[in-house]
Order: sequence, then structure tokens, then C-alpha cells
Amino acid sequence: MMPRFVLRGLPAPEPTSRLALTWGDYRGRYVVGVALLIAGAALVSQTTAVTLSLGLLGSAVHLAGWAVQPGRPLARAAVAVPSLIFCWCTITGPKTMWLLAFVLPCWLLVRRRPPMAYWTLVLPLGLGLMLASLFSHVSDKTMTFWTVVVGVVAGAWLAREYALRVRLVHRDRIGPPPAMSSDTP
Repeated sequence: MMPRFVLRGLPAPEPTSRLALTWGDYRGRYVVGVALLIAGAALVSQTTAVTLSLGLLGSAVHLAGWAVQPGRPLARAAVAVPSLIFCWCTITGPKTMWLLAFVLPCWLLVRRRPPMAYWTLVLPLGLGLMLASLFSHVSDKTMTFWTVVVGVVAGAWLAREYALRVRLVHRDRIGPPPAMSSDTP
């Protein structure tokens, strides 16, 4: 017999989707925020001594991604600078690209995922460390960056799926349905 929450098929709402937004709509801010976060991180990771302006532009874009992302303002402010620092740590090449994985806990905090969902950090961290042992040349930076980003996105998706399932389990009633009122036959 399948658990009730699977049969019911009603997904739990995102915790941040219930926040009152002062401007824009939830989906638009979510999509634009994700795009800005990834584009900013990509620009920062490609920075060299010659292209420092690219890194500064990427920093502004990345911080704008956290500002646009729907979530509690204090949480977004708390993770913006640490997330940017992890992005800047990647400019030396594939050996440090694993540090990009620590953007995932920042994301999980803003998205209000349960503490057990932080196990998903293993995926991008493992990918980053594996790539660091395989690649060392700066020319491999782009490939390792996008591989770790895919790991971060996969980790965020797995954390979301886990969190929604946990919420469904905890919100389902255990036992028989509530009794009908006395005036119904």
C-alpha cells in the first residue's frame, strides 16, 4: 500500500511563496534571481588579473541575484557576501572550484529548507573535489565551473524534493479521517 501523501499528490507550497512581496511576482523574481546568481558567479569565476572589471561586474550581478530572489530580507542579506566570497575563491582554477559548492547552503537557507536537506551538499562538493583531483590547468576552469554548478542545481532540486515530501508527511493526519458532524446521516 502506498503512503497517503503520494496518493494525494498535492505538493506542499514553497515557504517563500507565501511571503508578501513589495514588488514583482514570485515566479518572475525567482527565475530572474537564479539567472543573475549563476551569471554573476560565471563572470566572477572567469576573472583574471587582466579582466578584473569582469569580476566586479559579476560581483554586482551576483549580489543583485540575491536581492531579487524572493525570500526573507535578513536571510538574503546574510548569505549574499559569503556566497560572493565563495565565487571569488574559484578564480584560481579547477583546484578551488569545489568551494563553489558552498553556495548551496546559502541557497538552502534562503529557501528555508529543513536542516536534513543539507545532506545534498555532498553532491556538488564531491563533484568539485573529484574535478580538483583530475584537472589543474586554468584552461579547464570553464568546464569544471559548469560541472560544479550543475551539481549545485541538482543539490538544490534534491533538497526541494526532500523538503516538500517531509512537509507532506508531517501535515498528513495520522489515523482515520475526522468524524462527521452529528447533523449529517
